[in-house]
Amino acid sequence: MPSTRRMHRPNARTATRASRLVAATLLLGGLGLVAAPAHAGDLDLDDDAKSDKKDVPKKGEPILPPGPIATIRPHAYTLQECLTLAERNHPNLWASRARLAFVHAQLDEAKYTPYSYWSASATTGVIPTIGGTPFYNAAPRSALNQGFGSDFQPFLTFGVRGTIPIYTFGKIDSIKRAAEAQVRFNEWDLEKYRLQVRADVRRAYFGLMLARDALYIADDVLSKLNKAIENVATKLAANDTSVEEPDRLRLEIYRDELLARVAEARKGESYASAALRFFTGVQTAFDIPDEPLKRPENTLGPVVRYLTAARLFRPDINLARAGVAARRAQVDFARAQLYPNIGAGLGFSYSIAPSATQQNTAWIGDPFNGFGAAAAFGVEWGLDLLPKNARINGAEAQLEEARALERYALGGVAVEVENQYATAAEAKAREENWDRAEHRAKRWISSVQDAVDLGTKDERQIVEPLRAYVFARANHIQALMDYNVALSELARVTGWEAAAPPS
Repeated sequence: MPSTRRMHRPNARTATRASRLVAATLLLGGLGLVAAPAHAGDLDLDDDAKSDKKDVPKKGEPILPPGPIATIRPHAYTLQECLTLAERNHPNLWASRARLAFVHAQLDEAKYTPYSYWSASATTGVIPTIGGTPFYNAAPRSALNQGFGSDFQPFLTFGVRGTIPIYTFGKIDSIKRAAEAQVRFNEWDLEKYRLQVRADVRRAYFGLMLARDALYIADDVLSKLNKAIENVATKLAANDTSVEEPDRLRLEIYRDELLARVAEARKGESYASAALRFFTGVQTAFDIPDEPLKRPENTLGPVVRYLTAARLFRPDINLARAGVAARRAQVDFARAQLYPNIGAGLGFSYSIAPSATQQNTAWIGDPFNGFGAAAAFGVEWGLDLLPKNARINGAEAQLEEARALERYALGGVAVEVENQYATAAEAKAREENWDRAEHRAKRWISSVQDAVDLGTKDERQIVEPLRAYVFARANHIQALMDYNVALSELARVTGWEAAAPPS
């Protein structure tokens, strides 16, 4: 795909990208262009230069294989689009949302369970004709066990009973607070996975940009090498004493090494593209904008700013705080178990059996006919005090564990933030220094080239500044990659999205 997409880039952009990653793939030991003084300036070193000239390799010269012909132009997803799609489709975030929904259901259960101790029952069937009273029985007991006959009639019994808690010494409130803390715990767990996914997407996105830069520069440098090798071969055939056979061999070795490095760039491009497609859930027609890596627009502030942000936004710290709140509520619940439950009991029942004579005596219970309702206050108290005291000790131990983990999270996160801040500061300083070195090397090349044109210096003098330039350019582009990734990681370890490179 890169070769197809490059056809849509302006030539100035191509020239800019062509000077970015040479040292990672070329001139590891020194550029052999000294053997071709007439072409010492073939590598385009002017960021503002524009050229419509296209180098055509000779027959048999190694070049990058052409990319596949694109029949459907893929959509170029920006970083913001990739982040949005990843938050929508990443499996870990789906799993986290499912866990959050589960604990929300547990919170609802904790709210409604204390008020749900109600039950209802109903019985129906047929019974024979039963007459008389307990004192003047007109039907023997054997009448209840006789076979089915024409005198059987239906009966119905229905009843409802339940308990309303009035005072539980904090049991209901403590269970509710524990469930709410569990919800907060899973909300911050979801945020932790979200930050990790965003950092992974940024790392893959910048890695894909770096791989594309490497492929663009490799394609351009291969054409320059082929031209240099051809020039050396022509001079050798003409018995020009300014070049020697080792000069051509040196250039061919560099070309072979570059082709080997191209395979590494292809692998990096494939890996980063596959990762982005997995993160975003877009498996077809996926691409990113054809843009070079650049310096992040946001500035690196003082470290205390990021330490403060971590104490406020870092999911691990808030996870620990939610854990402490949940354990504290569990201790309160265990202590409340030592006390009784006070509540009101309510109930009513209704029975009707037309074939049974209704009994009106107050001291006799009638299982076949009647209506009753009752309401009363009651106390329920479990006297297993020793086991309950042991459960209190266990809950207090778990609370102390949660507090220790909170202290560990606060201290550990501070260490992680400071280390990542130092990494970002180092990448920032490295990027700025390599940027200056790149521009100084460019001015050095221009100065030497002017002297060569005036005849005051030999063409061989161009090699050293050229090596310095390509080495600085390669390290600069790598530093840009490292700086963007370091800021992305800083946003993750602080939980502060504003610390990441703008998307």
